[in-house]
Amino acid sequence: MIGKRYWSTGISLRYGDERDPAWAGSLDFYDEGFANDDREAGRISTVGSLRTRYYIRTFGRHGDALAAVTDTLRRDAEKLGIEFRDPYLYAEGEREAPNHPLPKGWVDLLEEQADRLGWGMPGYESHRG
Repeated sequence: MIGKRYWSTGISLRYGDERDPAWAGSLDFYDEGFANDDREAGRISTVGSLRTRYYIRTFGRHGDALAAVTDTLRRDAEKLGIEFRDPYLYAEGEREAPNHPLPKGWVDLLEEQADRLGWGMPGYESHRG
């Protein structure tokens, strides 16, 4: 690891509805290294990922499932010493998996969580239903 702490830019959320509507999440974290590895000095940059193991079912309440996912990832990241720098909530799936679309009103659902956390969101305005 290069530097004293790992950092992340936020949490990515993905939606699944194959059996029941549910949400999962992940985050990537990085050390302070950026193209400055020095093998002889033992300075090798490292990165990692933290994710929910399972999808969290909504039971008809997307906000509760999203809060459970984001709060758990945020809390566990902080326990591991990962700091959030200008964090955002991101949505996975619109472009990566067109056969698995996000639920209707997903931008508002994520915006509610971002506001609750005091985080930002990328410009998803064109996706508002």
